[in-house]
Amino acid sequence: KMKKPIVIEDYQGNLNEVVLEKGDVLLYESSKCFHGRPRRFEGEWYTSLFIHYYPSNWKRIYNSLDVHYRIPPEWNTILPPQPGLEQLVMADTSALEPECDDTWCSLNDTIEWDVRGEFGRYVSGDGVVRDLDFGGKGIGTPRHWEEEL
Repeated sequence: KMKKPIVIEDYQGNLNEVVLEKGDVLLYESSKCFHGRPRRFEGEWYTSLFIHYYPSNWKRIYNSLDVHYRIPPEWNTILPPQPGLEQLVMADTSALEPECDDTWCSLNDTIEWDVRGEFGRYVSGDGVVRDLDFGGKGIGTPRHWEEEL
């Protein structure tokens, strides 16, 4: 089975390697959490769907502080090589460390998530499985899922 995990750095600096399967959904703050698919893909193709959202109580206007906290002004500054640090190369919107396997040196110390999700339940960032209470909201199991559950 071919896998193409997405790797996400969480707020504590841990690299989480998540394998998604048909029907799985992953929510994360892509504007704040460094992420990508650095492992070499050995299959023929894969596909992803991205949905960008924000909380309904957020204002729909941006001010200078919104932009300030999202993208630092020096984000594209190329720094000189530092002894003991791997070379970091920016390619379009991607970052890679060409001297390391799979282009990210820290991939040897990831937290791996490769579990099949359950309809109506989710695993939070702290590893706790929680219920979405679809039954209490009158939401039934979609027909196309019944065969797979």
